[in-house]
Amino acid sequence: MRKIVIFWGVFFGLLLHLQATSMAQAPIMSEQLVYSLNVYNGKGYGGAFTPQTEDTIYLIANKNSAIFARTTLVYFWPITAKFMAGWQTLNEKVEGSLEILKEGKLVKSLKPQDNSLYYPEGYWGENSVLSIDEEARTYYEKYKKAVDEYYQKISEFYKARIEHRKKMDEFLEEIKKRREAGEEFTSQEIEKSIPKEPKPPEGPKFYTTEPRQDYIINLPAGTYRIRIRAEGGTIIQDSQKNLVVFTSRRTGGTGYEIIPGNRWTMREPCDDPARIIYAAGKNTLYFNPFTQDEYNELYYNKLEDPQNPGRVERWRWVHITPIKDVTLLFLKGKEVLQRVKRLPYSVKQVPGATLGYNIIEYDQEKQPYEKPTFEGYKLDLSPTLENTGYQINLEKKTGGFFKGGKREVRLVRKENSRLLYALSIFPLVIGVVVFLKRRRRLFP
Repeated sequence: MRKIVIFWGVFFGLLLHLQATSMAQAPIMSEQLVYSLNVYNGKGYGGAFTPQTEDTIYLIANKNSAIFARTTLVYFWPITAKFMAGWQTLNEKVEGSLEILKEGKLVKSLKPQDNSLYYPEGYWGENSVLSIDEEARTYYEKYKKAVDEYYQKISEFYKARIEHRKKMDEFLEEIKKRREAGEEFTSQEIEKSIPKEPKPPEGPKFYTTEPRQDYIINLPAGTYRIRIRAEGGTIIQDSQKNLVVFTSRRTGGTGYEIIPGNRWTMREPCDDPARIIYAAGKNTLYFNPFTQDEYNELYYNKLEDPQNPGRVERWRWVHITPIKDVTLLFLKGKEVLQRVKRLPYSVKQVPGATLGYNIIEYDQEKQPYEKPTFEGYKLDLSPTLENTGYQINLEKKTGGFFKGGKREVRLVRKENSRLLYALSIFPLVIGVVVFLKRRRRLFP
């Protein structure tokens, strides 16, 4: 046991040393023409950039995506094993027209267009929309006006709060004098007479980025090539890239995000309808259902970040929009054991508690200045439940079940839960054995 502790101590010590050494050394930077991306990902828009090491850009078909070329400094960051852009040091716009070619023939020549991202539910909301030209400018002006009005209301609120404090002082002084004069009154009478405290105004519920000029690409599925032609007619060096425009293989599926109550930050996906949900002992699970589409793993990973790895022969489900207007059913056969509504929850840190936090139902009246941490369908699984098969499903308001929402749930007793760990470790043990055998063959 002591040898194991020493080994891991030395291992982590070397790891920290290597990390500190790599961080201390200044990265080697090179000036590159790169494409910065603001691409549609099936549910909104996400940003990334394509260094010179990546020769292909991936986009979803028949959707607007914004790309633009910049000259910047690029360096390799060992901690993430990816190339990074030093935008703050160098960020020069590359002027010209973006040409799109298919099988060597020019199909489009694009000029930069004004565009911005509109977030109807606020910057941290689940949806974003790319607006273009006049629409982009209109949304931004509307947002600036809403912000100006908010600051005006904030100024008025601060003045009202100062006035409220003065009235409170006068009110308390009056109560004191009335008591000294021997006057009697009830607490209800006092509450009715207390000056009402002003409420702070709410900020804009939506958000819009400032318009900027990018190339807007919207193409059918296929393989293309892009390049930038300067005003003088020459092709700008290093501006040529392959362009793969793809679409989903299947749409309209139902997936789940599962939030365990005992480790709420470790969220687990359950996208495959054939996947079984295992729960050990007493469990509280929070479910968030989504509609989902299935994309090629390599294409979608590269869409999110051109430096991401992926396998072209694999497919992955992508959560698109949350499913909110349903009831989660916990079933044993055809018997409904629980009917669960979607509710907001707050996570409260509790020093000294078993988990260090409590998850409580969000109450807007008691928490007027807070926002819920997350929303979900809360399912309590008792350890006294029979060790048999259960299911969850989504019931629509109009009756019937939501397509693809059924999942099997298996309860594992605490005393048997270690078998799951043993099964998960088994492939790792086999891998270590194979590695040692091959090592002996190479180094007898």
